Amino acid sequence: MPSLGKWFGLLLLALVIAGCGGGQGPSAPYDPNTAVPKGEPAFPPLASSWVVDEVGVLSQETIRRGNAICQGLQDDKIAEVVVIVMKGVKQPDTWATHYGRWLKLGSKGYSTEGGNNGVVWLIRPDAQERMTISVGRGLPAFSTVDYGKIMDDAKEYLNFGNFDKGVSVIVEETNLALRRAKAGKGAQ
Repeated sequence: MPSLGKWFGLLLLALVIAGCGGGQGPSAPYDPNTAVPKGEPAFPPLASSWVVDEVGVLSQETIRRGNAICQGLQDDKIAEVVVIVMKGVKQPDTWATHYGRWLKLGSKGYSTEGGNNGVVWLIRPDAQERMTISVGRGLPAFSTVDYGKIMDDAKEYLNFGNFDKGVSVIVEETNLALRRAKAGKGAQ
């Protein structure tokens, strides 16, 4: 029969293993929740574009140009960026984060190297705070310094109803910031 010290050692080892993720691999998400938050609008599929306009405020040209830029980011294995214009979202941070997970944006092996390289820009025409961003943890070099400036640059266009220009600023500046971040990471 094992001694009390051995039992204590085994118990301690089991607690340490459980505290370290219980044997889950390093790619296990911090919060795997992909459900639509309660009371929120359903997640729309991507269909044929990285720019999704569920409200009908964007021109086809803005959607086409935005899609081409976002597709370039995916093709170059930098990130997967979705811009969605949606009404009725009351919990924008949670909704955008769960939407990105639901789409499996930037998942390792899905399209980008390293995983969690997804960005969701949620634009809410019916809200006072019109922009929300959710950035995957695989993009630590894309920080509030970068997307804070993007938000500042796009804010006035969105606040005055110029959604085409606001979304264009968001997509173009996100593209530049992510490419800079990737170049900086490679130079380190």
